[in-house]
Amino acid sequence: MHHLDLGLFRYQIDFTREILRSQHNNALVDEIDFRIATIPHFPNLKIFSKGLQIARLTANEYRSLMKQMIFVLDNLYNGNDKGVDNFISNNELVKLYESWNKMYIISRSEEFSDDDLNKFQVS
Repeated sequence: MHHLDLGLFRYQIDFTREILRSQHNNALVDEIDFRIATIPHFPNLKIFSKGLQIARLTANEYRSLMKQMIFVLDNLYNGNDKGVDNFISNNELVKLYESWNKMYIISRSEEFSDDDLNKFQVS
């Protein structure tokens, strides 16, 4: 699980930040940090009051961040490609995080049915 938490999910966040920088400079990366920092306190949910500080996160904090990223990214920007090569729309980015969460939940199961493996393969 740590490979998924600390490795792949961290890479996904770094990749997202780089995509947003290439498409919109640092404005959207700053907006992500702002949105994360302003999430209100909720029981059992890690609050990142200073935004994302990727180098310092634990596996548990990444799991908490997984619960938040879909909402942080939702409606972050519109579909205007501004002439950027390989433009990734906001909807595609949100779907990536949704698929990740589904795959991650399935991967944490103790046992897998054929249906679970099919869902995992689709995700």
